[in-house]
Amino acid sequence: MKRFYTGQLTSEASQLDRSAADQPVPLATLQEGLGRQDGDQRDDPPPSHPPVAEVVSASISSANTVSDSSSAISSEHSRAEGEARHLLRRTPISYLLNQAYGLWFFLSSFILTLIITRAFVNSHELYGVYAVAMSAFNTIAYIVAFGLEDATTTYVPRVLAEHGQPAAAALIRRLLLLRSLTLVLCMGVMLFALPALAWPFSLLPSSWTWASDLANGLRNPQLLRHITPIAFYVLGNGIFSLQTAVCASFMRMRLVFVIGSLSQLVQLPLSYLVLRLGGSVDGLLWMQALVSLASAAAFLIWQAPLLLQRGAGYHQPLKPVIRLGLSAWLTNLVSGALLKQTVIILLGSFAVPLAEIGYFNLSYQLGHTASLLMVTGFGGVAGSALAAAFVGQNYARLARSWQALIKIETLLAAPVLVFSFFNASLIAHLLYQGYEPVGPLLALFLIFQILIRTLGTSIHQSTLYVVGRAWQVVLGQWISLLSLIILGVVLIPSWGPAGALIADGLAQIIGGALLLGFLWRLLPERYPLSYTLRLLLALALAAIPSLLLRPHNFPTLTLAGFIYLIGAALLLLLIRPLTQEDLMLLRSLHPRLASYLRPFAHTRRRTGAQAASDNAP
Repeated sequence: MKRFYTGQLTSEASQLDRSAADQPVPLATLQEGLGRQDGDQRDDPPPSHPPVAEVVSASISSANTVSDSSSAISSEHSRAEGEARHLLRRTPISYLLNQAYGLWFFLSSFILTLIITRAFVNSHELYGVYAVAMSAFNTIAYIVAFGLEDATTTYVPRVLAEHGQPAAAALIRRLLLLRSLTLVLCMGVMLFALPALAWPFSLLPSSWTWASDLANGLRNPQLLRHITPIAFYVLGNGIFSLQTAVCASFMRMRLVFVIGSLSQLVQLPLSYLVLRLGGSVDGLLWMQALVSLASAAAFLIWQAPLLLQRGAGYHQPLKPVIRLGLSAWLTNLVSGALLKQTVIILLGSFAVPLAEIGYFNLSYQLGHTASLLMVTGFGGVAGSALAAAFVGQNYARLARSWQALIKIETLLAAPVLVFSFFNASLIAHLLYQGYEPVGPLLALFLIFQILIRTLGTSIHQSTLYVVGRAWQVVLGQWISLLSLIILGVVLIPSWGPAGALIADGLAQIIGGALLLGFLWRLLPERYPLSYTLRLLLALALAAIPSLLLRPHNFPTLTLAGFIYLIGAALLLLLIRPLTQEDLMLLRSLHPRLASYLRPFAHTRRRTGAQAASDNAP
């Protein structure tokens, strides 16, 4: 890693203005000056002109200057293009490493939950205290992020490719300083002024239940009793998440895989040991905080060769970076918290029974888990790949990358979603025995999750960040929230939790469609509708044997899943949803992967009319 940061990429101490590449002013000026000299020689007396030798010498000198400038600009452009291609070639392996880490994170978190729940089996109140503390940690960590991870994966790859590693290191240092100052301020508030934050919310009308709940939560004695380890946990997690974004920007997810996996692995025996020794909730929180701080320190030590690089000839202004971060923060605020919280508030407002709210919550969580299970590896990696593709304002390459990422995300997410849809009742029964109404609700919600994932909403969001249209992402998400409120008011009184799931799904589809509409005129490529329809048709046909098999327990469900995968592969070989253009793009990124996927592509290159038909709305 140190050799990568110090030896693989060269940087220049000084940078030329990129706009000079498109404006050949010196050559035009030279030609104009030579034209005037010829004219002067024809019109004016000969003694007023310099000797011919001086004219020739000046012309040669000026021509050499133009040649040197053009060579420097060409060299800079070639270096930027080479670095962009290098980042794009690293995308597949970075996705695989990030996906492996995401799956291990899901599994280790599940095991950790089992350890904690069994330790507190005789005291459910203690587990409730731990749940309150972790909910507070997640909320605070989310609030203090301010979208800096999205800003990092958008700007750092571009600065790296166009201006070299020293310029990228300078930007990372400033982002790290900004994150550190934010976390220190947050820790001060948490340790010394948390109850005071409840006062403004307590002044709001009592009918606003969310405000009173928030005020009571900030004054919760159990939270205040454990606030110190939570504060240090937020500190370690904040540094860790930003360094993860830096690794995604360099397409070096091996470091995240190693440190993140080890930190999750270490937590399992330590949590068991702490609880066996009577550490209870406070000891458990301190253990997680210390592991998080140790992981953040390991990141900083490993990335020290990069962070300490000097000699940057270009310094990225922070204003657009912070503006994009705040836009991403507002967007994530809607998609990550407000959508679900709004639905729960609406369910409570229409007096929906608590049991049905619980059914909604379980189906909501299962649906999102199925949607994200195979695409967690895209977190950060997709944004960095799009940023690298847009180096040099290359809209054609950006469009091809955008279309390829949509196809890959659909190919990875759709099989799990389609299989889960046809077996929703059994999956809900196996996971939550006694909660039978969750099955039909899960099947209903999965229909919308299939549409949302195949629409490519997350890819549209990252693409708009890259082209400087973050405000359109914010607009789309807040229109989605407004649509949710309107649809919820209409549907929830009649259909209860089913109406809430429909309202949430339709609102997210509206938001994704708006983002796609914003990109419609920006990109020369179109949404791959034909590919999506062929893929979904193949997956739906492959699920028919599982309906005939009628699985009723975990072994038969596993057998049905195995048959489903074989059928899906055979049907995809028959339908061949990929094109030769897709293979060419994959070959430029990962030749071995392209050779594996060649049987799933058409044997002939499409004509322009066929391509237009494939990308039709």
